[in-house]
Amino acid sequence: MNKDGGKPCTTQGLLCFHTDVFSDLTLARQGYPRMAFSACFGGLIFNILVGVGLGCLLQISRGHVAVELEPDGLLVWVLAGTLGLSLVCSLVSVPLQCFQLNRVYGCCLLLLYLTFLLVALLTEFGVIRLKTV
Repeated sequence: MNKDGGKPCTTQGLLCFHTDVFSDLTLARQGYPRMAFSACFGGLIFNILVGVGLGCLLQISRGHVAVELEPDGLLVWVLAGTLGLSLVCSLVSVPLQCFQLNRVYGCCLLLLYLTFLLVALLTEFGVIRLKTV
């Protein structure tokens, strides 16, 4: 059993994800597409910043002076590499398209996400691993 009521974090993430999708779609259909687009990113960024910030604050308040991340694993490099690749590709391709995004761009992002998800799962389950010398 997990401390969070028995639900794995992935299940909780998916349960919370669908409410964001419905609220963003509702905003877009009511004539506020820019607000819906901003909410797609703003909600996630807020959750990450508050979640990491509160976690670090709790650790510091319990006497841990330094909060350490563990960058030794391959999964961390997969996560950071995919994030960097997607940001650089978006930074280059969006201005080249004059900020008019089309289905091809959306399909490329979905393909990148699905590839990332497959590689991350294979890395997590040990199918993909670093060679040890």
